[in-house]
Amino acid sequence: MDKQHALFAAFIRQYQAGLRAFVRGLGVQSHAVDDIAQEAFLVAYRQLDKFDQDLDFGNWLRGIARNIVRNELRKNARQNRIMDESLSHFLINEFELNYEPSDYDGDEVKALTECISGLPDKSRSLIVKKYSEEQNTQALSEQFNMTATAIRLALMRIRNKLKACVDYRLGYE
Repeated sequence: MDKQHALFAAFIRQYQAGLRAFVRGLGVQSHAVDDIAQEAFLVAYRQLDKFDQDLDFGNWLRGIARNIVRNELRKNARQNRIMDESLSHFLINEFELNYEPSDYDGDEVKALTECISGLPDKSRSLIVKKYSEEQNTQALSEQFNMTATAIRLALMRIRNKLKACVDYRLGYE
């Protein structure tokens, strides 16, 4: 084992208990504390050459763990958009069983259809693939040879154009 590996192994022994306590103190569930701590040590090991020897290793390690927990919170926020999964399944099933299509084709639907047909080909194709074919952003970025961010921005601009067009056709201010 080379000197760097031996030194890092010593750091793990020295800081492991404190890091686990710190991670738990951030509100991480007890069954996930070891995973977060291990991930923090892995990140630290990969970035060891970036560590300033004049600084406190424990503070640096806790900063890494804090960033990992912050990223977990972001992931959970994206994944937990449904308040109650069983309630959502129930409501979806109820809607499918009790849905009776209306004969009413509202003015809004007609205006939107006309506005979509007036879009440039690429914009119309993007809207159709996103909303009618329900393709995700990653699939669209590959098909249109654009980044995922560019796809999201394009969709936002197209939706804004469609809203303005519908509002104009319906005489809204």
